[in-house]
Amino acid sequence: MLGLMEQIRLIIIDQHKGVRNALRIRLRSAPNLAIVGSVDANEAKRLAQTDLQPDVALLGLSGQNDELGYMVELVKKLVAGGTAVLALTSYVDDIARELVLQAGASDYRLKNINTPELLAEIELLAEDHRRHQIDNL
Repeated sequence: MLGLMEQIRLIIIDQHKGVRNALRIRLRSAPNLAIVGSVDANEAKRLAQTDLQPDVALLGLSGQNDELGYMVELVKKLVAGGTAVLALTSYVDDIARELVLQAGASDYRLKNINTPELLAEIELLAEDHRRHQIDNL
C-alpha cells in the first residue's frame, strides 16, 4: 500500500456537475487523496495538456453513443499523459466497456460502487501507476 505521506492526485471528470460534486463529497474525507480537479470532459481534455498530472482519473460515462468517441479519445490522452483511468457508468454497456478498456482505461465500474470499494480501487490504481512509473525510469 501507499505510504501515508504519499497523497494520490485524483481528478474527477463527469459531464454533470451534480455527479462531480457527489463524488467529491464521498471522497473528500480520505486523507490520502488530493482532489486536483473536478471538471467536465472538455475541461479535462484541456487540462490533460498541462502539468496537472493526476495519478488517477475517475471518468464518468453517460451512455450516450455520440459522446463515446470523444470519451475514448480522452481516455487515450489521459493514459498517454501517465494517468490511470477508472471509467464509471450508470449502466453496463458492453461496447462502451470494450472501447474504453481498449483505449487504456484500467477498469470499468458502475457509479453506484460503494465508497470503501471505490477508495480501494483508486488506491490500487495509484499504486500500480506509481510502480509502472518507477519501472520505466
